[in-house]
Amino acid sequence: MKFDPKNPIDLEKSKVRYDYLVKKGDPFELKGIRKKRTIKQNSYLHVVITLYAINFGSTLNEAKTDLKRECHFMMYQKDGKKYLRETKRMNTKELTEFIDWIRNYSSMNGCYIPTSEEYLQNICSIDNEIERLKEYL
Repeated sequence: MKFDPKNPIDLEKSKVRYDYLVKKGDPFELKGIRKKRTIKQNSYLHVVITLYAINFGSTLNEAKTDLKRECHFMMYQKDGKKYLRETKRMNTKELTEFIDWIRNYSSMNGCYIPTSEEYLQNICSIDNEIERLKEYL
């Protein structure tokens, strides 16, 4: 069950449920719910990766993989092996950090990627440019 602690009714229901589970004596799981990323943020991420790919002559998958490999917080180790984090498992804050990292990394390599505000102001021209060059991705 999901409860909103800001809602007094939900808060009371959660306490009743918790007391019931404790009294029952069986193991149970209690966990928080992370905020998921927004559709707008996800769309902007794909624009950012696409612009990077176009500028550096990569496919979308190549660009995404290369960017994750270069970004220190997008890699992790398990059993002595290196793995790349999946963006679909990132929350809003983590995805914002990754997008900002991509923009900074691109800029250091001579590729300016517009902010989300700049993208929204020029959405037609940027989307048209992406569409025009899509065959190379």
